[in-house]
Amino acid sequence: MKVFITSDSSCDLLPEQIKENDISIIPIYVMLDGEEHKDGVDIDEQTIYDYVKATKKLPKTSAISIEDYRVFFESVLSKDPDSYVLHISLSSKISSTYNNSVTAANYFGGRVVSVDGKSLSIGTGLLVLYACELAKAGLPLHEIAKRVEKRVPFVQASFIIQEVDYLYKGGRCSAVALLGANLLKIKPRIQLVDGAMQNTGKPRGKMIAVLKQYFDDTLKDYPNPDKSICCLAQTALEPEIIDEAVEYLNSKNIFKQILVVPAGATITSHCGKGTLGMFYINDGGKNWWKKYLLLFSQF
Repeated sequence: MKVFITSDSSCDLLPEQIKENDISIIPIYVMLDGEEHKDGVDIDEQTIYDYVKATKKLPKTSAISIEDYRVFFESVLSKDPDSYVLHISLSSKISSTYNNSVTAANYFGGRVVSVDGKSLSIGTGLLVLYACELAKAGLPLHEIAKRVEKRVPFVQASFIIQEVDYLYKGGRCSAVALLGANLLKIKPRIQLVDGAMQNTGKPRGKMIAVLKQYFDDTLKDYPNPDKSICCLAQTALEPEIIDEAVEYLNSKNIFKQILVVPAGATITSHCGKGTLGMFYINDGGKNWWKKYLLLFSQF
């Protein structure tokens, strides 16, 4: 029995991770003046920046349709007649993409299960990689889904926004707030709480100083990380700031690996340039699946 792991393009996994783990990705739509583009297929982050600069307008993102999902799942299942699919989706409180995936999954008589990742960007990606570990270990579809769902509440997903222009253009802050943020060098902190985005702080100062304090605060608030990996997702942040941020995190000797990934067109459309997010699973690295390996290896 083969279990394929799939996700949508907002998971921001690196191409080599997708290839190595045989992950299938379905793109979210990005709309530029009514013209439809597929995230990661025919549009990238630079296209977003160029569009906003030229038009002073933000692109819009559109959820993946039920029919798109049906065709996608059918294509994945066609790789192996005895296969199943576990799909991990962008948070249902951010997009209707998850709900559409569940409806589409119903066409396949239990061969497809969709999990609400209740996260975004590489926070979803971490769950996808975990699911891949379970699939490689030979666990069946519903056991993998159960294990992934148990880790969903522990995904620490948050980010700092350096430039608030996209928030203003998207109607998420007023002109007064925009002016105040620019004058006071405020860099909002956004935290995902039960799958929904919440503004949890308004730190001020230079970006690198804000990031260091943000790392300290996050690790204090979420102090039980899976130490195997911490991911930083960024949107066109200055390389020297990224380097110093990684160096600072490494100096804490907490994580075995710190992986920096570029956020794709979906995330970029809403955050703009200069955003950096910190993502890890805050469960102490409990690998619930290991105790099942011996059991399932007997079949």
